[in-house]
This record gives sequence, C-alpha cells and structure tokens, in this order.
Amino acid sequence: MVDNRSIIKCCQTFILTVWLISCTPNPKPAPTPDVGAIATQMWVELSVQQTLSAAIPTSTPLPTEIPTPIPRLVFLSTPITPPSDLSSILTVQNPVDQMQLAYIPAGEFLMGSTINDHDMNEDELPQHKVYLDAFWISTTQVTNAKFTACVNAGACKYSVSHTTNPHHLDPLYANHPVAYISWETAQTYCNWTGGRLPTEAEWEKAARGPDGLRYPWGEERPRLKFVNAANEYGITTVVGSFPYGKSTYGVFDMGGNVREWVNDWYDPAYYQYTPDRNPMGPETGDKKVLKGASFSDDYRYCRASNRLAHEPQSPGNARGFRCVYP
Repeated sequence: MVDNRSIIKCCQTFILTVWLISCTPNPKPAPTPDVGAIATQMWVELSVQQTLSAAIPTSTPLPTEIPTPIPRLVFLSTPITPPSDLSSILTVQNPVDQMQLAYIPAGEFLMGSTINDHDMNEDELPQHKVYLDAFWISTTQVTNAKFTACVNAGACKYSVSHTTNPHHLDPLYANHPVAYISWETAQTYCNWTGGRLPTEAEWEKAARGPDGLRYPWGEERPRLKFVNAANEYGITTVVGSFPYGKSTYGVFDMGGNVREWVNDWYDPAYYQYTPDRNPMGPETGDKKVLKGASFSDDYRYCRASNRLAHEPQSPGNARGFRCVYP
C-alpha cells in the first residue's frame, strides 16, 4: 500500500516544478541579421584585404603589363537620345570611355537644407525648389583605368607625379576612383568624353532625387552598408561596391569614396539668390564646389546637400569626379 504522505510529497514536488518552469522567462529571439549589410561589408572588406595584401612587396615577378587600348579623341556631336520609357531603360554607355550612364529626367527637386537638419551648414540655406532639364550622368566616379585611357589618348595629363600618387598606374587600383585630380583636369576629361562636370544642382538632384532625400539612399544614418566614409576602411574602394547606397536614379558612391568636383564657383550665399531654373552657379569666384564625402570624411559630410570648396588648380588625395551629358 502506497504511503499517503509519499503521494502528497510527490504531488507537491510536481506542482513546484511546473510553477518554476512557468516562471522561467523565455529567451528573446535573436534579432534578424541584415543580410544585405553583412554581404556588402564582407565583399568590401575582402576587396580591401586583397588590395592591401597584394600591395606588399614579394619576390614574385610582376606579370607583363597589357597595353591600355588608346581610344580616339571623339566629341559627342549630338546629345544622347532620351529613353522613351523610364521603367525599361537599358544600360547606356558613353561611346568614348564606355562609362555607364544614368538618365535624370527633367523636373523639380528640393535643393539645400532646412534649419531642422542639425548637421547643416549656413551655406546650405535656404532649402529651395529648382527645375532642371533632363541629363545623363556617370553611374560611378571616374576610375584610374578610365583616366589613364584619356592620358594615353593624349587628351589628359596627371595633376601630380606617380611618386605622389602611385595608384594611377597600379593595376590593383584600376577600378578605384581616380584621385589627386585638379578641377581643370577633371573638366578636361569630361570634355574629352563629350560632356562636362555636373553643375552643383545637377549633382545634387542625381544624389537625392526629386523629394530632397537627406542621403543618396534615403533618410537612414550612414553606416558600412551604404557608404565608404569615416575612415572605416582607410582607403578608397572599387567604384560601385555599395549597392545599398545608390541613389533613386541608380547612381553609386555619391555619399563617399572621394569628394567630387562640380562645375560651379563657390559662394556661401549662393542659395539665397539661386535661379529656380537650371542654375549654373556664380559667374566668378576663387574656389570651386566639391560635393559628397571622401573615405576619410566624417559621416555628416555624406549628406547630399553638403557643400565643400577648394582652389580649382589644387588636387588632393580625396578629390575625384564624374561627368554629365545634357
């Protein structure tokens, strides 16, 4: 015969066990990782590591350099035909340098910043509407390889020596943005391809779209998923490495990698009297405008409305460019 006290004790033990289990908090599920951000970061870090590793001197002889094809000096005699259907634009390339182009349709956009942007500078005020005619723009910054082709064609010259910038002819950096470029040199390259440097307004619309986004990718704060800036990598990266950071129109690296020369002279008060249709910038000045951030600039400079300026004849290790074709 079973002892009643044993049964009662067993029941008490069972009830206590169930109560303890019910009181144990369930572990919170791990947050879902941002696969896109992880993939972008892994790809870029691998690219950077391969570049840095390959740059370490070894006893292995370098392969024979393949001569760069020399393109003919050709200027576009007619504008590139606008697409009839924006939803089905095929890849368009410039016939001279084979750079891929993005189409920016005509219309208004918001230029500049509001006082509610805590990162804004006084020269970005006031925010205002600007109408622009349609144009094409390079989807990426001009690379070392593209610029070397212009040099080989006899149309361009390097702004600094190869000692100052050994990356110009280094095959490891062929698809990195060309840097140490003066404003005049950048304009010469764009003229050679049949275009010109973008106006500040053209650059800003291509970066932020018609609705005045704070960053090329939207309103989310900058991080490695979107942009090469804030010395996260410490060097330039292959152009187009951040697909999540491209603009509404599919233009890459407008928030980082290198700063970009534009056509306009710089005037800190220009936004107070900017024409509301196809502004070309002040007629004269001492400095030219630079847009976008470089790989070493703080994240606050990634904003599409940010304005920088420098003497046009002065190159720098973080100054590059892209071209437009009205």
